[in-house]
Amino acid sequence: MNNRLATWFVTLALLGSVGCGIPKTHYYMVESPHGHPMGSGGVSKAIVVERFRANQVLLEDRILYRENENEVNYYEYQRWTSPPVDLVTNYFVHHLKDTAAFANVSQASEGLRGDYTLRGRVRHFEEVDQGKQVSAEVALEAELVDNKTGMHVWRGEEECSRPVTTRTVGAVVQGIQQCLDETATKLLASMQQQIQGKME
Repeated sequence: MNNRLATWFVTLALLGSVGCGIPKTHYYMVESPHGHPMGSGGVSKAIVVERFRANQVLLEDRILYRENENEVNYYEYQRWTSPPVDLVTNYFVHHLKDTAAFANVSQASEGLRGDYTLRGRVRHFEEVDQGKQVSAEVALEAELVDNKTGMHVWRGEEECSRPVTTRTVGAVVQGIQQCLDETATKLLASMQQQIQGKME
């Protein structure tokens, strides 16, 4: 065997050993809601949903965990299918469409105009560790703007913390899903009530 061929075999062996040592990356998603149309309870207006905002730590797809208030960490090989800001934005769009809360629902990225614009902020979307206690946390803020007047029609904020009994990333994701369901449902119910009250 010549030197060049021997070098190729060594290189391939090294690449193979490196490749086998890389852990598999697992991706997680949140399930979009499947609501029930409200019928006559909906608002005959169009709403545009802007991409939710967040601090830099929630703008990437790695799943975040905190062991204290002043430090954030990430799971390197457990990731969301999209950054939390996009998961939450899509969740709200699907929720509004599925419940027929408005006559028309679109995302701002589609370039359509609406009667109202929904803006929001993701404050928490993570695992929180306190000793042996693990919990899932979601905290959201949202506001509705009348595009004709530029006035704020409604503002709201909700947060949820749910204990995780099984210390796995899958269990944390399930807890975050439940907290997202809870906080988003409360926010949109409050918003819908405010809008209907102004139209009466």
